[in-house]
Amino acid sequence: MASRSITARLLTLAVLLAFGGAAWAQQSPLVQSGVVAEATAESAVQARERAHAQARRIAFQRLAQQLGATAPSVSDSQLDAWTQAIIVEQERTSPTRYAGRLTVRFSPAAAAAMGQTVAAATPLPGVPAAGASPLMPMGAGVANVQADARYASFGDWRDIRARLASSNQVAGMEILSIHTQGATLRLSLRSPLPEAAAALAGVGIAVSPDMTGNWQLGLAGGG
Repeated sequence: MASRSITARLLTLAVLLAFGGAAWAQQSPLVQSGVVAEATAESAVQARERAHAQARRIAFQRLAQQLGATAPSVSDSQLDAWTQAIIVEQERTSPTRYAGRLTVRFSPAAAAAMGQTVAAATPLPGVPAAGASPLMPMGAGVANVQADARYASFGDWRDIRARLASSNQVAGMEILSIHTQGATLRLSLRSPLPEAAAALAGVGIAVSPDMTGNWQLGLAGGG
């Protein structure tokens, strides 16, 4: 949980350019930026999940307003399915609270639910173009785990992705959220968690399980 307690980060224009998408947030109504959400819970992880769910709902209402449509009543799980990426612009966490300003990108299906046709938004490098299978299709693994990847640069992020993809232990990867110094992934693994973690060390990925059962990932040796 301590790894979730990170200092506030602001995505300035220079950072957006480094990610290759300064105009990205202006290209489509499916991309809603500057969404402020906060929540409290028993843990920082739960608070973050609640705040992200809140951000998706706020962004969905904004999308409806921008399209001049009425937002239908939908479940959190449906909004999650329509969400292609959550980009952290700024966030602050404590052991029981999360507050952030986020960019939410929806798939065209979110607009279709309002009877509108909108072309898919142009993705940033490293952010999925389709919500269900952004990096590798989620294959038939024997175990699934949520993993927080931490990195010092976008080059390190590319390296982490490439090493994960090169491992025969990884059946699939899905991005849940991404920001300038970290990303949250869902991994489908071909071996039980302890065996898969040991095997990933062989391709230069350091794995540390946290108290919630999730993984903390990084480049072995820090890069």
